[in-house]
Amino acid sequence: MDAASILSDMRSALLGELGAGYSAISGFVEDQGRLLADQAAFIAEQRANGDLRTNDALYAHFLKGLETNTANMARSVAMLTVLTIEKAWNAMANALWGGIRAILSAAGLPGPLIPASPPHV
Repeated sequence: MDAASILSDMRSALLGELGAGYSAISGFVEDQGRLLADQAAFIAEQRANGDLRTNDALYAHFLKGLETNTANMARSVAMLTVLTIEKAWNAMANALWGGIRAILSAAGLPGPLIPASPPHV
């Protein structure tokens, strides 16, 4: 194994994790965005033509719920993003460590002396 192979493995690991993370995040955003849009449309419709037309307190309550749901979605997207970055980091570290292990093994270092996973910092 050479440096180019190690870099290629790291790149593949990174792209795999980032692709999976993007798919998960975009799916979540699409689903939650649709629900928030439906919630906002419901509130607007009820304010214009329904029970919320004359009930300011209930209208404010529904708006606060929409605000809370929107903030929770944003927090969830941030957490999913951090999780994706961590998974990508770990995938790259494991690919790098696998290359280092292969090089050290090829150089004659006994396998039991090389830890199976990268050292934690």
